[in-house]
Amino acid sequence: MPQAYVHPTFPFTPPAELAAGAVGRTTVAVVGGGPVGLTLALDIAQRGVETVLLDEDDTTSHGSRLICMSKRTLEIFDRLGVGAPFREKGVVWNRGRLFFGENEVYAFDLLPERDPAWPGVVNIQPSYVEEVLVLVAAAASALILELTVP
Repeated sequence: MPQAYVHPTFPFTPPAELAAGAVGRTTVAVVGGGPVGLTLALDIAQRGVETVLLDEDDTTSHGSRLICMSKRTLEIFDRLGVGAPFREKGVVWNRGRLFFGENEVYAFDLLPERDPAWPGVVNIQPSYVEEVLVLVAAAASALILELTVP
C-alpha cells in the first residue's frame, strides 16, 4: 500500500530586525504561499530582488490548488531550477480521449511537436509541488519566508 503524504511544517523564524524591535523594509512582498505565490517569489528572488513571502499557514495545502501542470508551466519551473522533480514524481501524459458510454467522442494531442523538452501535461499532488517550491525558495538568498504570521 502506498505511503500517505505527510505534510511538512516550516516553522516561522522572525527576521533579526523584528527580534531587535526594529522595522524592516523589503523591496517586494508576495502574499500567499500557494504554487503561484511561491513561484513568483522564487522568480523575483532569483533575479536578486529582496523579497518577502507571507502566508498564514506553516505547511503545504490540504486542498487542490493545482493538479495538472501544462508544458508552459513546466518550462517556467525548469527555468527556476525546480522542473525535474515534478517530471520524475508526476504522471506524464500527452494525449487524451473522452468517452460517452462506450463511444469515443473526442481525442486530442497536447504535444504535436517531435522530441519536446517537456511533456504536454504532468499530473502531480499540489502539496508536493508546494513542498519543493518552499525548500528551493528557502535556499534563495534574496528571499525571506514568513510562513506563519505570529
